[in-house]
Amino acid sequence: MDCSTSTSSSSSPSISKCNFRSISLPTRSHPSTYQLEEELTNLKTWEASSTSSMPTIDTVCGALMGLERLYTCVNDLVGLPLTQQSLSHQKHQKLVDELLDRSMMLLDVCGSLRDTMEQVKQHVRDVQSALRRGKGDLSFNTSFFKKIEKDVKRSLSTLKQINNKIGATTLSNLDHHLSGVIMSLRDTSLVSISVFKSLLALTSSVFISKSKPNRWSIVSSLRHKGATESVDHPRLSYEDLESHIEVIENGMECLFRSLIQTRASLLNACSV
Repeated sequence: MDCSTSTSSSSSPSISKCNFRSISLPTRSHPSTYQLEEELTNLKTWEASSTSSMPTIDTVCGALMGLERLYTCVNDLVGLPLTQQSLSHQKHQKLVDELLDRSMMLLDVCGSLRDTMEQVKQHVRDVQSALRRGKGDLSFNTSFFKKIEKDVKRSLSTLKQINNKIGATTLSNLDHHLSGVIMSLRDTSLVSISVFKSLLALTSSVFISKSKPNRWSIVSSLRHKGATESVDHPRLSYEDLESHIEVIENGMECLFRSLIQTRASLLNACSV
């Protein structure tokens, strides 16, 4: 996934459904607001249709691309002179601090997921190497799986904290433009939580599995003799799995850069 390239958005399942609010976007004459509204609508549609099944690699990749396009629009909106000027007022300092805190937590989860994908990809390569050497047991390296399991739990906990903080944010005493910006950031954070949860679910259910207590493997999604397939979770070769993981890893890198840009714009508003 190239950070500079966008394609049409795709639907993707997630663990939980976000409660989105109707927003009135500011400065509607600016091109980014129309695109932002479209991307939010697409991701809300994805969220609404994603509660009945587990996430798949293809749908998560589609959701990541949609989310990256959404953050491009959000960053354009936050970077507008009117937005920067509105956020710079001393009376909004508490609100800006809350936004900065939330952006840091989202960066933490995004970075952790990106690193997890890198580790899983390397593990797939290690398994391939073991198979070439004739090693039959694929459930080795227990410490690796325990670390992944711990990282997943930590990320889920952070996402829960972000969701709670969003619910506590107040929008009183804001003008129309700034109110629309904050609501846009709120909805973007909510859909980010949902996409990240889908990726965490995918990591736990497809990329790795726990067949017995203290016994993990990465073979649940891989093609092997006698394995059954389904439409939602077709069996993959090691090469295909590695390629899919790399696409997700690149997508997380694009998102990480976008989140850094969002945070930089918020910090810049503090210095205006």
